[in-house]
Amino acid sequence: MQIDQLFEFVYILIDKKQSTAGEMAKRFGVSTRTIYRWIDALSVSGVPVYSLKGRGGGIAISEKYALDKRILSEEERLAIVSSVKAFNKLSGNPASAVNANIKAAEKISGLVASDTDWLEVDFSPWSAEGSEVQRLFGTLRDCILKKRQVSFDYFSGTGKTEHRIVHPWKLIYKGQAWYLQSWCTTRQAERFFKLTRMRNVSMTGRSATITKLSVSQDESSSEDSKYQPSLVTIKARVTNNKISYLLDTFICSEVVPNKDGSITASFSVPDEPWLTDMLLSFGPDLKILSPKSVREKILNLANSVLNVYK
Repeated sequence: MQIDQLFEFVYILIDKKQSTAGEMAKRFGVSTRTIYRWIDALSVSGVPVYSLKGRGGGIAISEKYALDKRILSEEERLAIVSSVKAFNKLSGNPASAVNANIKAAEKISGLVASDTDWLEVDFSPWSAEGSEVQRLFGTLRDCILKKRQVSFDYFSGTGKTEHRIVHPWKLIYKGQAWYLQSWCTTRQAERFFKLTRMRNVSMTGRSATITKLSVSQDESSSEDSKYQPSLVTIKARVTNNKISYLLDTFICSEVVPNKDGSITASFSVPDEPWLTDMLLSFGPDLKILSPKSVREKILNLANSVLNVYK
């Protein structure tokens, strides 16, 4: 007899209110005699499990019974409550389901001695398009759970717009953005798609049969997934009125105030084409001290912008 099996046994009874010995035996892959031995063992331990005879009978548990608080530690209960509250912010669920989640969080909150209102996570943007993000998140979540392929138009990093159909695997939040990890039928490889670049997203009627487990390591390790951009360490001087924007944009390993009020900062970032655009957006408030290659790229881009307005 495994403790985890007994725990699951009790949890099922609390959730379903009633079940038969045959149903339980089939679920756990044991005999009905074993199920009745479990009932006896739980009864001796003080868990109010009992059998109902006759038509419509079965195994039941007292409606007043609740799992012992000690099954989960205080830290574990607090983590569960915080996770449920955070997920409600971007659930994409209908109002009834959201209310159910809120009630669940309130019930679990009653088991937590600590303050459960210390953390709030909201993934939706400040703009009015927050509801659109929730809708997209809900659509992709449903496609993953219902195992249906996803159809959408995608704006790639090269500026091209392509129609994609994918087998969705997982929603991932990384680097201040949401991504869909999936198997792309167009590229026949694993791909990550940024949600903000997806348009006309819909669930198709076709089943998503390609899972991450079904794809071999060689197949999933496509050129995109194997690619790791090279990092460049930049040292720059920024004016004090723009240091907050620099800290919001990059993870700075060094921030040193200067006598003139400016700040010298160092940070490592991927050496990608977008980096030059990002740095130039600071205008005259940011001066790259090193490396020379980044300085030259910014100078060339600035001259190109100047030529446009001549």
